[in-house]
Amino acid sequence: MEKQSSFRVASDIGGTFTDTVVIDEAGNVGRYKAPTVPDNPVEGVLATLQIAADDREISVAELLSHVAIFAHGTTVATNAMIENRRAQVGLLQTRGFGDTLSIMRGFKSLGLGEAEIKQFRTLVKQAPVVPKHLVREVSERVDYAGRVITPLDEVDARRAVRELKEAGAEVFAVSLLWSFKNDESEKKLAQIIEEEFPGTSVTLSSEFLPRIGEFERTLTTAVNASLRPIVSRALTQFHKEIAEAGLKQEPLLMQSNGGLGTFEEVERRAAATAMSGPVGGVMASQYLGMRASERNIVTTDMGGTSFDVGLVLDGTPVMSNMTQIGRDRLALPSVAVRTVGAGSGSIAQVRNGILTVGPDSAGAVPGPACYGRGGERPTVADADLVLGYLNADNFLGGRLALNIELARSAIDKYIAQPLRTSIEKAAEGIKTIVDARMADLIRQVTVEQGYDPTDFALFAYGGAGPMHAFSYGGELGTRRIVIPLTASVHSAFGIASSDMIVAEEVSHPMQSPPGSTDYPASINPTVIQRVFDDLAAVATGKLISAGATAESLSIARSVEMRFRSQIHVLTVNVLEAKIGPDAIFALVDRFIDQYEARFGKGSALADTGIEITTFRIVATSAVQRSELGMLVKRSDGTKIESRGTRQVFAGGQHREAKIFDADDLYVGAEIDGLAIVETRDTTIVIGAGQSAVVDEVGSVIIEHKVLGATAFGRLQDERSE
Repeated sequence: MEKQSSFRVASDIGGTFTDTVVIDEAGNVGRYKAPTVPDNPVEGVLATLQIAADDREISVAELLSHVAIFAHGTTVATNAMIENRRAQVGLLQTRGFGDTLSIMRGFKSLGLGEAEIKQFRTLVKQAPVVPKHLVREVSERVDYAGRVITPLDEVDARRAVRELKEAGAEVFAVSLLWSFKNDESEKKLAQIIEEEFPGTSVTLSSEFLPRIGEFERTLTTAVNASLRPIVSRALTQFHKEIAEAGLKQEPLLMQSNGGLGTFEEVERRAAATAMSGPVGGVMASQYLGMRASERNIVTTDMGGTSFDVGLVLDGTPVMSNMTQIGRDRLALPSVAVRTVGAGSGSIAQVRNGILTVGPDSAGAVPGPACYGRGGERPTVADADLVLGYLNADNFLGGRLALNIELARSAIDKYIAQPLRTSIEKAAEGIKTIVDARMADLIRQVTVEQGYDPTDFALFAYGGAGPMHAFSYGGELGTRRIVIPLTASVHSAFGIASSDMIVAEEVSHPMQSPPGSTDYPASINPTVIQRVFDDLAAVATGKLISAGATAESLSIARSVEMRFRSQIHVLTVNVLEAKIGPDAIFALVDRFIDQYEARFGKGSALADTGIEITTFRIVATSAVQRSELGMLVKRSDGTKIESRGTRQVFAGGQHREAKIFDADDLYVGAEIDGLAIVETRDTTIVIGAGQSAVVDEVGSVIIEHKVLGATAFGRLQDERSE
């Protein structure tokens, strides 16, 4: 390693494995995996860095001393919410509105899986994020325009703060009515809390989430307040240990909006990291898709615990105004990712004579039975091994030998015997069910939203995605299945390929009267321009203070719009540089087009009037990155040869699958299925009736010879012949 070289490094801590990529100045990507250590996640990161250092025959300290950017995806916030390991929040609200979180907005089924929804007798709404005994009302009131109706009663406020502390509050959240129009009372409450209990963490809704929607704003503010101490401790510990290992600069954190942020910004907005890991894979797919002129992509990430699906439309990741974690919907924009509990560690079991798979997972500890670490229940990984798709001696590059006898024993005891079938057929049942669940989730993201899966390329990644994509992608008939070279560490690669982003928003409701089409008369262009300018100044200022240069900055603007008398909004991009009357008309036209594209031609309600509720700025500082390294190996004119065959149980019988080594791949190499490509960190399966070709950056692109026919269906047809 030359002394002048530098690296971009990114890590992503999953439920089962920790992934790290090391990208050098030539664009070469080093891919490293190690088991996640739940009690101390940084240990998994350091283990991957040790492997990376060994590859280069240097120490971890020397490797880290040459790191230009270290980015990290964290699941701390998500895990804390799901496991309910959060700080106790004392919530202060306007008098008369203390029941906001108890009343809530949502259905009893919100955030539940299919099996739980069917249990009607036990179906209840979730418990409020802040229990009633930790909510206090204070005397104050402002109106919709921010005018003070009742000044804050400071004596009453101090009493409320003391009572909350005595009741067990560890941190405070403040969410007053119309505070995004007038924040003076919230600021005064923060001052009172600091005077009464110095150093106590306080989250103000007017600073954290200054937007309309009383319940969503209060819920998200309270959740953020509860997460800040947990995220802060985790990030501080992570930074401390990684710095002791040799990292010189402060790491960056992946945010749910698809961009990197500083530790300081992320600590303030802890809840905005909830989708940190899954978002990385979507951003990586967008990046590789742009290189390959693929603008419409379904992203599928099958890891050890879950299966995540996202969309890239016309080159842009689909965003959501809400972030769903467990049973709570947070009013934070994020790259839209849908998740189901279907991973290689998903546990299979027989309930009332019916085979089910997931959502429970064996995780990293003890892991699937075949890991030999004490896991007893059969998982998807055990089924893949028994079926012949997995090579027991090639898992994690041979660093973890899989035990097929333990896998067979677990499937036999818990699945085959209860169902009175063979071990192989039980294993195939497990695989069929998990593949069907994943295909169903993709249909929810595409078909149910009005998109045809055959119009999309499907990117498959995660440790297990390349092994199952031939099946769930084939069932959907997607145009092509792309297995990136970075598949096993794709989310980490996306984190390393992301830019720094700061998003700022504020609600400033503006309406046009019913029956009028003179929109600029009531929706003032000058006011809109001023709101955007103010938000842009804050966002760009934060990026520049974090080290970004003015030349690297770009700004994207959007508004949330709806027809008057409606509750839900659509996000509409503002494309015009200067806001004038023509820009307002163009904005309304885009909103109506978007509305009718979503809900059907003629569904627009223009005569009721138009309302803009919230303005948003996304400021981006492009991070300099190397071009992805090309696959060096080229064809010498001879056809790629397999290294042998292996028995695979598919379609109810054993079949011969050709085995290829990833080291033998070259640009333009063609492989016909049934075939298996073994890399050092994942396994790629090319199904019967499919063919694959290798592109210039090492991606394996699978296409269907008979479009619309599933790989499993073709095997069944062959068997009947």
